[in-house]
Amino acid sequence: MNIDVKEILEGKVESTSFHYTETLEAMEGLTFSTLPEVEGRLKRIERRKLLLTCKVKTKVLLECSRCLDIYPQELEFSYEEVYTEEPFRIIGKLTEEDFKYTIENNMVDVSKSVRENIIMNLPIKPLCKEDCKGLCPICGKNLNREKCNCSLEDITIEY
Repeated sequence: MNIDVKEILEGKVESTSFHYTETLEAMEGLTFSTLPEVEGRLKRIERRKLLLTCKVKTKVLLECSRCLDIYPQELEFSYEEVYTEEPFRIIGKLTEEDFKYTIENNMVDVSKSVRENIIMNLPIKPLCKEDCKGLCPICGKNLNREKCNCSLEDITIEY
């Protein structure tokens, strides 16, 4: 979502708040059972710098790393980002200032930071449930749904 920040940058208002549902197009590469609900505030912290404070609530569809079933993973988190009109510095040692988002034509695109923060909050090893039994390594059946008659003693692991 693009937010016009001209009045904040000119000092006419101190901040602006917003609440919206993110679009699927803006969340490229992610699938949802519930689109992200975004609530936030943009506040001027320096002459040409803004602080975005954001809260996101969503359900992302993920593939369980054990049984390969698709399941909804609930995410709810808050984060902050700094926006500036200054371009990114490429040469030299990187500092915290190099990881800001930019203000372009008095507009701030919040969707980019929402998408990146959803990705950063995804579990490293997604599990449909803590006690997921996974797949049988011999026949491939999902052991959460059905038992199999395979014997694990028949497996030979060669390194």
